[in-house]
Amino acid sequence: MAIGVSPVYYPTQPTPPLNLELDNTYFLVKLHDSQVFYQGGFLNEPKFVIFNSSVESSFHPDSTTQSLHKIFFGQKNQPCHLGLGINLTDWLPARPTDWLRITLKYTVCQNKPLQNLVTQLEQTGLLAQVSLLRPDWAVSLKISKIVVQLMSFLLQEGSHQEIFSCIIDLNLQHLKAGYHVVIGSQSNEILPTSLKVDTNGYLTDISGNSLSHLSYATIQVLTLKRRGQEIARDEPWWELLETAKDQILDAEPTNDQERRKLSMYWRSTLTQVRILARKQRGFLLPEIKDIMRVAQVEVDACLTPQRANEAFGMEDFPDDLRDCLDVRTPQELYALVRDYQKALELSQKLLKQYRNPNW
Repeated sequence: MAIGVSPVYYPTQPTPPLNLELDNTYFLVKLHDSQVFYQGGFLNEPKFVIFNSSVESSFHPDSTTQSLHKIFFGQKNQPCHLGLGINLTDWLPARPTDWLRITLKYTVCQNKPLQNLVTQLEQTGLLAQVSLLRPDWAVSLKISKIVVQLMSFLLQEGSHQEIFSCIIDLNLQHLKAGYHVVIGSQSNEILPTSLKVDTNGYLTDISGNSLSHLSYATIQVLTLKRRGQEIARDEPWWELLETAKDQILDAEPTNDQERRKLSMYWRSTLTQVRILARKQRGFLLPEIKDIMRVAQVEVDACLTPQRANEAFGMEDFPDDLRDCLDVRTPQELYALVRDYQKALELSQKLLKQYRNPNW
């Protein structure tokens, strides 16, 4: 028998469409499903559940993302679901030294704070913002200072009880794609140690029985191979790369001397881009190189058109280009660009799959 919460389980589940590969994939963590089970006795008329989450990470070491969610609570002794598909992070590069700490708290409150909360939001001008996000108030306010103030305000009004609280530490060195689960109970329930998530995303024990008398949180780690250069817009290294590429493509050189001059300018720019890009923490270094290689192919088509259509030449690139692009010959360059395009196509398919509400 147990009171409290379990460790983090990796339940039996369908094989994820793409495994998490360190330094070569992006990942996103979302709250896939959650259940709160409240046994009557402490509060007379519980009306709704506040779900408060916070995310700390090595990606933003000096800040914590606070989120506040609320749903109406039906009645005692009945499982209450928060809902699906709340993203707890953005897409992040999977680096072996990074980590995430996710804290989830579920608090049962009575009716009174909801009325006072409406008044408080009207006075602070936040009601319009909340209404724009979702009219039914089942919202996530990722504005940390506001969340802290609202939580403090709610919990000082009327009766409340924290009924489920867990901390989920995710070390990227050992993180897997797929579902991760924490379960808990406020009474002497037997906590199952073998769990599974079926093809519809529902959590049960290993025999397929529902966990109707337990609280739980199911988070899902989604993965992508590549995100595409659209995400890099406004980044200094991308703007530098695009500006130099556009200047060369617009130049329309007519002789070898002009081409050599533009080639030297381009190679110098790639060196600067490489230095700037190393400072970016939001992108995989392999994808930054992929983006640079795509740009190199476009520049090649302008400066060496006789080689652009058939990249079978085995002559080596100059040393500075080899260092920037991590390729030795045009043949290797074109092969890696083709691989990048395939990775982007796969990632687009995965994004469509992840947006499916049944996923």
